[in-house]
Amino acid sequence: MVVKVSAGETLGRLTVIEGRMTPQLTGPPAHVHDGHDETFVVIEGRMRFRVGDQFHTAVPRETMFASRGLAHGFSNPFDEPARYVAILTPSGYEEYFAKVAEHAARTGEMPDPARTLELMAQHSTVLAPQLADSGQ
Repeated sequence: MVVKVSAGETLGRLTVIEGRMTPQLTGPPAHVHDGHDETFVVIEGRMRFRVGDQFHTAVPRETMFASRGLAHGFSNPFDEPARYVAILTPSGYEEYFAKVAEHAARTGEMPDPARTLELMAQHSTVLAPQLADSGQ
């Protein structure tokens, strides 16, 4: 994940992140942000999104929007890699990603579930009820 446009460049109005997902990557569990909206644009490959209680496969140039307070998640259950741009409005959540990366660099591992929930809570994010996805 690479920050393309930072909070400092936009006076905190938005952050633009470019992300990549390897094939068959589960991605984050569905979650809810109280502090920002997220807009995703698929650039390459396909991605599976949950927004609210709906699931959708997005293809290149397709946009998915998750407003604050709405459960959402994403994955790449397909056989090809995917690349996307995420726009976070307003800025601030990139600090969560920085803390996760700092933990991984220090320990050589991603944070365990309890630490992940703690970091999420520090950034106005909670897990959403998980729903089964019946198709791709």
